[in-house]
Amino acid sequence: MIKLSQLERTVLELGTEIFSLKGTMAKNKESQENLVSVFNGLKQLLDEKGLINREDFEAAVELGEAIESIDLLADNQFELDLEKMKKAGH
Repeated sequence: MIKLSQLERTVLELGTEIFSLKGTMAKNKESQENLVSVFNGLKQLLDEKGLINREDFEAAVELGEAIESIDLLADNQFELDLEKMKKAGH
């Protein structure tokens, strides 16, 4: 009987945590939507002012993403190489 009550309590705690996470995710989604809206407005404003056109803005964003991906790959490869060296040293 004690195990059943512990199980019920655990299930209730998990339900509470899921409810909390659902609220957090909703806030994150709203924040992300606001950020996307701001960037779209920025793209439009920069294009209208003739500072940078939309295509160049999007290309710059894509370039930034590519550089970030390369950095992540390099970091991951460094970690793998470091692990190999540690294993070889033992």
